[in-house]
Amino acid sequence: MNKDVANPWVSFIALLFATFVTVEAAAFQAPVLPSVTAHFSIPVNLAALILIFYFVAVAVFAPMMGRLGDQHGRRRMISIGLVVFGIAELMAAWAPSFWLFLVARFLQGLGVACIFPAVFSYVNRLFAEDQRGMALGVLMVMMTLGAASGGLLGGLMVDAFGWRSVYLVSGALALLGLIPLRWVPEGRGEVVAGRFDWLGAVLLLSTITALLSLPTWAANFGRDSWVTWSIVVVGVTSLLWLWRHSGRQVAPILDVSLLKDRRFAVPSAIYWIQMILSSGVVYSLAFFINTRPGGSAAQFGMVTLALYGSTMLASPIAGKLIDRVEPRRVATLSLVGSLLALILFSRMDTSVPLVSVLLLVGFIGLMMGANSPALMKLALGAVPQHKSGAGSGLFSMLRDLGLPTGSSLALAIFGLSSSFHTRRVAEQTANELGLNEQQAAELLQAATQRGTEVSAELTAVLLESGARVEQVLENITVASLGGAISSVGYLLTGLLVVALALTPFLGRRADVQAVSGDAGAVASR
Repeated sequence: MNKDVANPWVSFIALLFATFVTVEAAAFQAPVLPSVTAHFSIPVNLAALILIFYFVAVAVFAPMMGRLGDQHGRRRMISIGLVVFGIAELMAAWAPSFWLFLVARFLQGLGVACIFPAVFSYVNRLFAEDQRGMALGVLMVMMTLGAASGGLLGGLMVDAFGWRSVYLVSGALALLGLIPLRWVPEGRGEVVAGRFDWLGAVLLLSTITALLSLPTWAANFGRDSWVTWSIVVVGVTSLLWLWRHSGRQVAPILDVSLLKDRRFAVPSAIYWIQMILSSGVVYSLAFFINTRPGGSAAQFGMVTLALYGSTMLASPIAGKLIDRVEPRRVATLSLVGSLLALILFSRMDTSVPLVSVLLLVGFIGLMMGANSPALMKLALGAVPQHKSGAGSGLFSMLRDLGLPTGSSLALAIFGLSSSFHTRRVAEQTANELGLNEQQAAELLQAATQRGTEVSAELTAVLLESGARVEQVLENITVASLGGAISSVGYLLTGLLVVALALTPFLGRRADVQAVSGDAGAVASR
């Protein structure tokens, strides 16, 4: 613990407020997205840019701002981030066009990129090694509370006051967050010699933008389009160039030396996979719960509450636990529990009761809540104190890349699998009922496009066979949803097996203490 801080929790609470505001504002986007899409009259697939612009800014600038915080002061970076974020929120509320709205979203991400790395780095500065688990657990509670409350409060505000109110409230709260920062001591890391790595910053921006936006361009232009493949080439080329370039720089924008350190790289990789898992479960269930017979948006709201609420409950308990036992043991047991839950997730069908879904999702949330503080403690504890900002920025980037990666993968697999099973079951039903080619095509169109009217001829043919149109279409939907959720479950299970295979390479408590001891000799400020 830093000796010039009388009570580290006073400073940490001030930092938690800034964290809560920005996480909650990010969660506001789910209920706001349809209203913004309708207001600017843009197609739904183009609305993905609203999320992409934000995550690109967060992921790209987090390592950069973490390094600047090391050099110029971490509290200063948090203050700048809150100001940029607050102004950007107000700008979004009154944006006259969609493209200016996207600029505001990008600036919001830039503000968050200033805040998160500095907050993460303060954990090591404010708390001794045997207290950091509890601090990280509390941090996870605030982040989860922001995610859980953001969707609910955002929806209420949109219904009552319109979508602009969400951004006005977030902007005001961000600016108010500057007040408690007076209780946070300034902190810096080692000032690394060398010029700012502008080429690395451009390459990082190119890499993240290309890879994150790839699903959107593929959806608009097609998988085989030259535009789609050009984006692939740009992303891969930029990534390889960035890796080679960073290894030659004195002060690289992406610290490759950290990624080469197993003690940092392995828990960060597992945490990234966990973020993919979390996002994949949420977005696949959004379509599964809302589309299945008897499903509704309110039911999906209960699912998200079960997931994030369980995570919030488990985080502080796990945080206290990893101060006493090896974090790698907690991480491994949590991943095993998540694997068992995902196996059950893969076997779900539309007949499963909502209560069972809530219990299963709640258990997944408990496992993630237990795992997150352990992985964060291992990764951040492996970063030398003089590189705290750069390390926490890189860790924050990996976290923020996991969320859009998981949603893109899950929705892509869910959509493709749903289409495949819809076509398969529709063709099978047509053969069983003896439909001709035209009638089979009409049945398939009605199954894939909701609201399509079925001709009187097809209705009569189905009635003669003893089947109602509504029942046939519902049977096709049930089969397609069951196949789709299973496919997503198999994907996530496979990723979790990879995460489990990495656990033997996680560092031990002694490794973290060795890094902390080495850091003390580097004269951190």
